[in-house]
Amino acid sequence: MQLIAKNTFEELLEAIDMLCIPASKEMLDNLHRDVLSKVIPAETLPPVSELIFAKSAPILFFGQWKGRRIKILLCSENDKLTEASVYSVTKKMSIRVRSEHPEKPGLMVHHLSSQELVQAAFTGWTSGQYDLGIFKKPEDNNLKSNSTSVYTFLPKGINQSTAEEGITIGEVQQEVMDLVNTPANHQSPELLGDWATQSAATYKYKATILNKEKLNELGMHALLAVNRGSEDPAIMIVTHYSHPDAKKRIALIGKGVIFDTGGVSIKDSKNMHYMKSDMAGAAAALGTVEACARLGLKVDVMAITPVTDNSIGTMSLKPGDVISSYAGKSIEVIDTDAEGRLILADALAYAVKEYQPDVMVDMATLTGSIIAAIGPHAAGLFTKNDQLAESLRQAGESSGERLWRMPMFDEYQEDMQSDIADIKNLSEKPYAGSVTAAKFLEFFTSDHPSWAHLDIAGMGYQPNGFGKSYCATAYGVRLLLKWMKS
Repeated sequence: MQLIAKNTFEELLEAIDMLCIPASKEMLDNLHRDVLSKVIPAETLPPVSELIFAKSAPILFFGQWKGRRIKILLCSENDKLTEASVYSVTKKMSIRVRSEHPEKPGLMVHHLSSQELVQAAFTGWTSGQYDLGIFKKPEDNNLKSNSTSVYTFLPKGINQSTAEEGITIGEVQQEVMDLVNTPANHQSPELLGDWATQSAATYKYKATILNKEKLNELGMHALLAVNRGSEDPAIMIVTHYSHPDAKKRIALIGKGVIFDTGGVSIKDSKNMHYMKSDMAGAAAALGTVEACARLGLKVDVMAITPVTDNSIGTMSLKPGDVISSYAGKSIEVIDTDAEGRLILADALAYAVKEYQPDVMVDMATLTGSIIAAIGPHAAGLFTKNDQLAESLRQAGESSGERLWRMPMFDEYQEDMQSDIADIKNLSEKPYAGSVTAAKFLEFFTSDHPSWAHLDIAGMGYQPNGFGKSYCATAYGVRLLLKWMKS
């Protein structure tokens, strides 16, 4: 996405054929007087009161500037503009714009008062330009954007680099969405590893691929057990970006199940086609490291992503099996559809032993229980570290990728005790499924003092405007970037 910045608002109006205005309820009066009334004929411009009480969906007007017709798209969501609301309304407008097919779209931001708001606007804009029609013929893809650039007039004191950084984050989000939306017959552990390797080469950070032979050598028995029913060998991807001025080493662990049938404990077929999204945690972790490298953030961050599919075959893992793990702990497999925690167990233990991170955060579309508990408006946050919990919560509130802290009481660990092994992979109690899953993961962290688990099952894949059904959201990228910056 190319940014074309103009020197004045008038120059911007002369250059574009469509103007998009992210707004809040409190600024509509000023926008009505200073902007809308100058380009929209009085007979078609509604009074401010109607705009204030309008729904949050973008409103399209037809205006004129120096004899040329200009489309005006206005969207206001909340009483005040925040990073979260600016991102949200700008993304909505960007998605809406694609159906209008402007050749020279403009984004009005000179009324935004901070670098954070301007950056959020361009992130939302770029993310909203995502094309879900990956496999459509070009002539049938009616929602593909006609423009690869966006025009703007920046506020006084805001450098162009701020907007360009927002565009970069949006581009990373597009990549993450592509990875998650790609169907399993066009995706595999090897292809995801190739993506990571190419990204690292392009943006100057490190990528290491641990193949099946290396996983056997290391003793990644839990990951390999899940992979037994698959025709595609499992891998573990480790990407690493390090700035010389970084003060802490951060490990991001992402669940990378390319497709989840449930294994022998097979899922219901009704929504199984959504299970291509079961690698949303891995995609977000990998994307975050790429974003850090592209932005040059002063961090030392790695993504550790175990990657496999959970398929059914003659060698598949079976309920009742007892398997080993990288940590040397035995696991009784109660349900093969609780496979994400198995592969994360090896990744968490590996991160602790091999990299000794100061902070660990894992992300996984782990349980349906978290959706039952808090719905599709926040991810579950599990940690015993109050300082880490609060810093992540604040980053979630600022970015709009919200988190809700869940309990981690030791009593829940009792539900994971096995009679035959060190631990079992599923509680057989009909409650607190997301919590007991987190307690399972905790068992493999060596009591790391600064570890958090994010259950993003309700957030990584949602109806979000790009199509008629569910679509990847790239949840986690903006959250983690905000957290690391702060």
